[in-house]
Amino acid sequence: MLLLCCITQLTAQAQFQDQKHTNIWYFGTAGLDFNSGKPVPLTNSAMDAFEGTASIADDQGNLLFYSDGTTVWNKQHQVMANGSGLLGHSSSAQSCLIVPKPGSKTIYYLFTTDNNGRSNGLRYSTIDMSRAGGLGEVTEKNILLYTPTAEKLTATLHQNKKDIWVVSHEYGSNTYYSYLVTENGIKTVATKSSIGNTIPSDLNGVSAIGCMKISPDGSKIAVTNFIGNSVQIFAFDKTTGMLLSLPSLSSSVSLPVGTSPYGVEFSPDNTKLYVTVDAGTRLIQYDLSSNLEATIIASRREVAQINLNSSTRYVGNSLQLGPDGKIYVAKVTNTHIGVINNPNAAGAAINYVDNGVDLGGRKSQMGLPAFIQSYFSYSYDVKYTLNCFGQPSHFSFDAPPWEQPTFMQWDFGDPASGANNTSSNLSASHNFSAPGTYTVTFTRHINNKTETYAITFQIQAPPVVDLGPERKICPGASVTLGATIANANYTWSTGATSPTITTSTPGTYWVDVKVGNCTTRATVKVSHLPLPVVNLGPDKELCQGDVLGLNAFNQGTTYRWQDGSTDATFRVTSPGTYRVEVTNAEGCTVVDEINIKYNDLPVVNLGPDKDICANTTITLDATQSGMTYRWQDGSTAPTFTVRAPGKYSVTLTNSKGCSATGSININHLPLPVVNLGRDTTLCTGETLLLNATFPNSTYLWQDGSTSPTFTVKESGTYWVDVTNEFGCTVRDQIWVPYLVRPTIFLGNDTTLCYGDTLVIGRELPGGVKYKWQDGSTEAKLTVTKPGVYKLSAYNQHCEANDEIRIKFKDCVGGLFVPNIITPNGDGLNDVFFVHGLMEDNWELKIYSRWGKEVYRANNYKNDWAPPAAAGTGVYFYHLTHPATGRTYKGSLEVVF
Repeated sequence: MLLLCCITQLTAQAQFQDQKHTNIWYFGTAGLDFNSGKPVPLTNSAMDAFEGTASIADDQGNLLFYSDGTTVWNKQHQVMANGSGLLGHSSSAQSCLIVPKPGSKTIYYLFTTDNNGRSNGLRYSTIDMSRAGGLGEVTEKNILLYTPTAEKLTATLHQNKKDIWVVSHEYGSNTYYSYLVTENGIKTVATKSSIGNTIPSDLNGVSAIGCMKISPDGSKIAVTNFIGNSVQIFAFDKTTGMLLSLPSLSSSVSLPVGTSPYGVEFSPDNTKLYVTVDAGTRLIQYDLSSNLEATIIASRREVAQINLNSSTRYVGNSLQLGPDGKIYVAKVTNTHIGVINNPNAAGAAINYVDNGVDLGGRKSQMGLPAFIQSYFSYSYDVKYTLNCFGQPSHFSFDAPPWEQPTFMQWDFGDPASGANNTSSNLSASHNFSAPGTYTVTFTRHINNKTETYAITFQIQAPPVVDLGPERKICPGASVTLGATIANANYTWSTGATSPTITTSTPGTYWVDVKVGNCTTRATVKVSHLPLPVVNLGPDKELCQGDVLGLNAFNQGTTYRWQDGSTDATFRVTSPGTYRVEVTNAEGCTVVDEINIKYNDLPVVNLGPDKDICANTTITLDATQSGMTYRWQDGSTAPTFTVRAPGKYSVTLTNSKGCSATGSININHLPLPVVNLGRDTTLCTGETLLLNATFPNSTYLWQDGSTSPTFTVKESGTYWVDVTNEFGCTVRDQIWVPYLVRPTIFLGNDTTLCYGDTLVIGRELPGGVKYKWQDGSTEAKLTVTKPGVYKLSAYNQHCEANDEIRIKFKDCVGGLFVPNIITPNGDGLNDVFFVHGLMEDNWELKIYSRWGKEVYRANNYKNDWAPPAAAGTGVYFYHLTHPATGRTYKGSLEVVF
């Protein structure tokens, strides 16, 4: 009889078989889904792996993640958080292997191998599927176990049906490393087995190539030797992790298979071994059932040709047992893979189909996903989970899903349950009708024989536990919860193991009460009664004169303040600590208090009211350390400049936020009235009288004189300060410029010959205007007849006058020498032209007014004119005819 805990699974022989970890495959660029019982192609892979891969699904057959040894992709086919940069290699035959941490639903280890025996060796990374919203995260990465390693990696269940052995092969030796994975993690000290042939080190590392598999029952291990053209086979000790010789084989025996063996796999019943050889183009089978060396070697047969699309011969193709009991064959660069439909059979009966599974347009490469080989082992025994009376217990038979009995039935040994006492399903549940001892029998008819399995156990009655109704307490109070039952063990939600616990924290509390093998859980809720809501606010600092109202009002409550008063409100007018107790109808009391401090107000003094002259300003200064300012106009400087009469105020606020205001009245005194008039322009020789007279005033002019008047005689700026009897001063000023009268000179009176013309006048600068006696307004006038010629010239309003008398005479038969010329380039009187000068040998000398000779001509041609730079002036001439001795002397005026 088995007396077992009602919540514990009683057998562990087939811990993995009801899980569907192997139902999703990703390899090459392809994928397969086995959840329907047969492989269905998946075309959503984000991976392009040339050799080994690994993938894993959850207990329901849903994808968790997959990898090529360098990258991890989550179930959404995205790179997992921290999932890149792994130090495996996508061109390693068995690049990676996924191992769940025993006892955990979320932690997985990903083991990786480098290719060609390189230095990255065997490493592992940890994946936590509780991270990233259930998409997983690599939480530690590339932890080195040893280096160098060959490309071989496999795993199986420990003898205890709980822990897992991970086995690899050291590169360059004959040593195998077995690492144990337990609920405490990975034991980094490996079990080492030195057995069989040495993998030699070579320059290119090709001797590291090949695969290794453990049989589904964990009893044997097979290793392909790519360079040695052989397969080694050993026994495996699931307790110690050691590789041992098979009973009839020596440790050095290798099974010859042909050239370049690569992929290797055991049949589901552990009796057949399959190997791919000759660059993955041929499939070899061995029969291991005899355990005799010669018989095993003699059983070698080529059972299939593997046809590849590519003309390139790669090193080989992997083999992998599937959850449907068939073995699948990778086909490099092919959109199909091969399938061994009956791997337990011998020879041609295996029913190999070369293009057995269509990959939906995606491609296989050399590798297929690696799994823990125990996933494919079956115990052929009853497994069950027993519960206490009142809850259903669960029963199942651990056999391959492809085995189809002609009859199967459960008999629960519980006639009182009526028709529910039997079930014809492979897995069944039963709710026993009463506590007691029962024998459950499972019967199946298969392969023309009847198999019967029986187990006996006890269904116990659970203890009756009641923690009572919901407990409501005031916050801060406590309550004791108890569930005392004789001979019981207790486990509270708090971790306590006593019959009672005391708590003041609201929440839902439970206790598991165990009597014998049955446990009952009772639950009770502890909640807080409502408290009055009291918040007098944070401590405050007030300003002198402030009043603060405190309000503790709650509906249906009573109050008690620090002074014993019982109103809902309290009026604060002085510093101190104020405290109130508020009690509601349920008797729950809340206490709150507040500290009140009073701060001094600023002192503001702008001085007494002031009288100022209307044309002056005054600056009001309110400066004090640590203050801010606000004047009546909103300005915030510490000073304010007054320009108009009125009332002015400022508010000072100190660092505590306390404010005070001060003010001042500003009055204006009357000003004297002063007006010297507008700026005035005078002509040379004129004067202007300035008058600043105002009653009861004194005067100060720009030159220091103090008379009420001032006479202007020259150009300049003139000002006066007039101060009245109130001491108020007003200044006025005037600008008086002088204009220079135009300078005009028409020359001395002169006599011309009849028929001559004379141009008088000249163009003056500065916009001068002209008016001649005949009304003409040009600057020059051409004279052709005798008379008195008058010119008035105007510079703005300043006038100048001149006149000239011109006579004419008859000059026939003689010379006429002019006494004025105007060499200004206008073609009139421009040169010294002597009328009647017919001979060509007259000699002319011209002298300046200082007697310096400025011109000489021995044969004068009537063409002399002084340069413009010489300017207006008087010259003297000496005209001589050497032949006759005639001589003329006189003065000549030159006007430009």
